[in-house]
Amino acid sequence: MTRTDSAAPIEANPTVPRPPGPGGADPLAVIGELALFAWGWLRRMRSALYLLACLAVLTLAATIVPQQPNVAATVAAWRAGAEGPGTAVARALDAMGLFDVYGSPLFLVLLVLLFTSLTGCLIPRYRAWWRLVRRSQPPRTNNLAGHDHLARITTSLDTGRSEQAVNQVLTRRRWRLRPQDGRAPRQLAAERGLALREGASLLFHTSFYVLLVGILVGQLLGFQGQVGIVEGERWAETGIGYWSARPGRWFQDQDHRGFLIDVDQFHVDWYRDPALGGTPRLFSTDVTITRPDGTAFSDTIGGNDPLVVDGMKIHLLDWGYAPRVQIEVAGTLAWDGFVTMSPAGRGFFQGAAKAPGPDPDVGLQLTLIPTASDAADPSTWTGAPWADAPLLTWLTYRGDLGLDVSQNVNVLDRTDLVEQGAGLARVGGEFTDGDVTVRFVELRRWVGLQVSHRPTAPLLLAGGLLLLLGLVPALYAFRRRVWIEFEGTDAGTAITIAGRTFQRPHAFHLEFDALVSALAEQLPEAGIQRLTARPPDAQPPQKVPTP
Repeated sequence: MTRTDSAAPIEANPTVPRPPGPGGADPLAVIGELALFAWGWLRRMRSALYLLACLAVLTLAATIVPQQPNVAATVAAWRAGAEGPGTAVARALDAMGLFDVYGSPLFLVLLVLLFTSLTGCLIPRYRAWWRLVRRSQPPRTNNLAGHDHLARITTSLDTGRSEQAVNQVLTRRRWRLRPQDGRAPRQLAAERGLALREGASLLFHTSFYVLLVGILVGQLLGFQGQVGIVEGERWAETGIGYWSARPGRWFQDQDHRGFLIDVDQFHVDWYRDPALGGTPRLFSTDVTITRPDGTAFSDTIGGNDPLVVDGMKIHLLDWGYAPRVQIEVAGTLAWDGFVTMSPAGRGFFQGAAKAPGPDPDVGLQLTLIPTASDAADPSTWTGAPWADAPLLTWLTYRGDLGLDVSQNVNVLDRTDLVEQGAGLARVGGEFTDGDVTVRFVELRRWVGLQVSHRPTAPLLLAGGLLLLLGLVPALYAFRRRVWIEFEGTDAGTAITIAGRTFQRPHAFHLEFDALVSALAEQLPEAGIQRLTARPPDAQPPQKVPTP
């Protein structure tokens, strides 16, 4: 007996694969399999819909939770617990990145995956459609009598000339033909609508891709801001000049154009017939634009007629009255400026004026009644927006206004203030209450402008056009086939025509009749025999069992 030593070395066999490693699996192979699995999952249209739904949920969250780039003060209040659902919920929202949804890693990863998925879905479909357009041929059929539409035409032409005439009719009607393959019987197969329907579906899905790109790039590079300019004043288009602004994440301060806008004159008028309820009939403003290089031009901005300056579109959105108010405290002029007042219902306008006092500050809650014939009789305050008899009224408050912190100049926070008195004045008048004197110097109007930059507007327009170009054919194009066999007879040729549709049977029922009639007109001494003319809604004939 021969002894075998188990500890003896085993000679390496090059044909036997070596173990992949201590874990029993090759890490590179595992990574490759996972990558292939992920790519296969991303290439499915269902996966793109899942990713789109996740992005929609995050977008909905961004409309509910305050966003750091837009309202940083509100976000800070939520984190501190002064506002919102509490510090615990705020910490959870912060951990999920919901205070800055569009800049969170989760949103960016989902966005990249969505673009990858759409690309993986569309490119193979375009390649398949191109192969279909170039090389697809309708198949032969071995059962003409089994189709819903069947007709026969007899003609005196021989088989060759009949086939040539039928070819001409089908080509003129843009049917895709299958060349003769020499098999008997001689059969001509034709198809129509496949390439158009599939191409329209591709355009429809591509439009969403283009729209998504346009929306994404617009959010990154776009800008939108609102500002109010008093009539006769000048405003500079800079990052700090707006009342409110929503810049894109990649829109920088140096991207502002820096032009100047002079509001020369604001035009507004109404139909003063009481039956029309003060309906505006005129709404426009004359402006002078001065570019940084010194060139200037004048133009008019209307309600539906925006002005475009260096790629920035300027819309006329709003308006209001702007009384010039002076506040004198203890004989010293503490504040002098225009107050931009906004509509507050019943035709009245409200605003606020804030003046630093020796101690404490002075705040005015202002109300402008444009038409008040008798200041002492509120029944004469008609609420009409035209300033026939303007009256300025106010409530005076004293206390710390917090003028050393950022705040809305048009809103007076009266939480820690003490009401001291009230007053009213006409244009050019003044009112003194204690050590506070308020003068109503003059009355102008202010206009609200929206300045926006949308570099992807052409891309969004292209996406909308692709959507229409893809939707209309996808709704009305349909795939159908016809087969035509030629059988020689003593009198000429018997032509059998069969047809089948995959969509819209009503439309094909009419088209098949028109095709048969067109073929009969092309063939001399043609006679038509309808072998099968089943209506589109009819059920196939049922077999009756024989007892």
